Amino acid sequence: MQGLSRKKELTRSYCDKVAFMQTFGTASQEASSMSKKHPQRYSLSSFFSYLSGYELRLIFVGMLFLIANILLAVVPVFIGKLVGALATTSHQEQQAMLYVWILIICSSSHDIIWRLAEVAYMKLLNPLAYRYENILFREIISKPYPYFVDKFTGKLASYIGTISQEMREFLETCFYNYISQVINIIAVAFILSTINWQTGAIFATGIMLMFVVGRYTVRNTLRYEKIAADVLSTKNGKIIDAIANFINVKSFHKEQHELDMVVTEQSANIQAANTSFGWAIFFWGTMSFFIRHVIWPATILLNVHLFLRGQVSVEQLTTLLATILLFSTTIWEVIWQLSQFNLKMARVEEAHTYLFGYVPLALEPPRKKLAAAPEFNKSLEMKEVQFAYPDKQDTPVLQRISLSMKAGEKIGIVGKSGSGKTTLTKLLLGYYPVRQGTLRLDGELIDTREIARLISYVPQDTSLFHRSIVDNIAYAANDPVETDDIIAAAKQAHAHEFIVDIPDAYDALVGERGVKLSAGQRQRIAIARAFLDDKPILILDEATSALDSESELLVQKALENLWENKTVIAIAHRLSTLRNMDRILVMEAGRIVEQGSHAELLKHNGVYATLWSHQSGGFIEE
Repeated sequence: MQGLSRKKELTRSYCDKVAFMQTFGTASQEASSMSKKHPQRYSLSSFFSYLSGYELRLIFVGMLFLIANILLAVVPVFIGKLVGALATTSHQEQQAMLYVWILIICSSSHDIIWRLAEVAYMKLLNPLAYRYENILFREIISKPYPYFVDKFTGKLASYIGTISQEMREFLETCFYNYISQVINIIAVAFILSTINWQTGAIFATGIMLMFVVGRYTVRNTLRYEKIAADVLSTKNGKIIDAIANFINVKSFHKEQHELDMVVTEQSANIQAANTSFGWAIFFWGTMSFFIRHVIWPATILLNVHLFLRGQVSVEQLTTLLATILLFSTTIWEVIWQLSQFNLKMARVEEAHTYLFGYVPLALEPPRKKLAAAPEFNKSLEMKEVQFAYPDKQDTPVLQRISLSMKAGEKIGIVGKSGSGKTTLTKLLLGYYPVRQGTLRLDGELIDTREIARLISYVPQDTSLFHRSIVDNIAYAANDPVETDDIIAAAKQAHAHEFIVDIPDAYDALVGERGVKLSAGQRQRIAIARAFLDDKPILILDEATSALDSESELLVQKALENLWENKTVIAIAHRLSTLRNMDRILVMEAGRIVEQGSHAELLKHNGVYATLWSHQSGGFIEE
């Protein structure tokens, strides 16, 4: 069985030394407002911060590209000198041959150094790009529960891909375009200014006009590119969402509906992209006009005129023409690459804003290893806990909940839908912080994140990773786990029997969200995980309500094995499953209105007794 003894390295990578701010997204109001004024600056600063530790290698690669481009930039000068030497009446053959050899050496050296730079760059690119991707994923996956509730999952995935790809393209543009073009434009400016001041003046004036026009067109292109980027990510997100929920699509025959939604987003994207592209065409047309019909013609006419008057030599005129031939597109490429940089940063800014808000990502020293989980020996207490969901602050879901449970106690929670049962467990699981009220463990104040480290959880609808069965069971373990431990957990959960009957057994892939397994099989995998997790507190949220009788019987046996020597909190609509609990809590409108054993609550003849008498098929009637 391949993979059973595999070490658990899923959360480790070469960038483990990199950690993110725990309080990301809760920075000061001043930083947030500054970010809104200058979001690109913040995105760019965080962008460069990810290069930390690679500075020397980046400088080395940059220097190779720099040297290669300098060797190319001097070619027009020596072409001019070669023609000048040949044009003299004395035919300076020795000097001409020297220039020929210099040109050969420059050209050959340029090619060799350029290839070396490419090799060095490729060895650097992938580690950097994957480091960046890991940083993004780590920051997102460590976000609190409400973050994922409020976000469009498909759009999250789309934006991670967008930012990661822009990182690659930005680095590629820096090395392949910016360095070479900056060197080239400096070389052109220097060469033209050495011929005569008039040529330098024409060049400088043309460049300034181009930048003015380029700035105007880029601003408009940028605005529509942001719109296009947002629509594109939404469209990609809807595609991912439809594929991930293909069972719903097939069950309701909504293939055409999903396609229509994508087509609608595509239409919006096309409109924004076409407008952006229209401005880009205007940009190219304007730059082409300035270069081909203003700067170069004026430069050539001026210098031919001066040549005929004997004020410019053959060498200078040849150098000028060679410069124009070699670098005729350099100027507009520089401005175009600057516009592309702005477009890339627009996409990155749009993605960063959606993923993280306006506060920039930042690096911090490596996180310390988590301290050992707290011990639970006596009791867990909640006192006067009140809670409302972030988007409904005016509607408390839990109201002044006070509860004490002893270590080893088995507690059932019942109530109609909306009474607050699941919300109570979400607080204990650390999905939301407790802001009103207190939590105490063995008498000491504690927060929900620490309590969550003591809890194993079996939900009503278990969602599995599209990975092997062994990976899904082993997911609960924080340390490398042995094959025998995984099989033992599966046997205790009554899962081993069906696993060995599946082709590939423990190495079988379970499909998206575990779709290849039945509901009962998924529940038994979840219970096996809980056996392996072996935490002192067990929360069961309707763990058997969606199962058929045979599956429920097997799962119920597995649960009885699981909750031995554990503190158990079980939510159930099927009241019969809670008869043997030490205590049953009855919730109504966010309050605990009754508590006691099954017999005591029936004798009390209150809400629980009413629910018991009104059961339909063993379930509470809503």
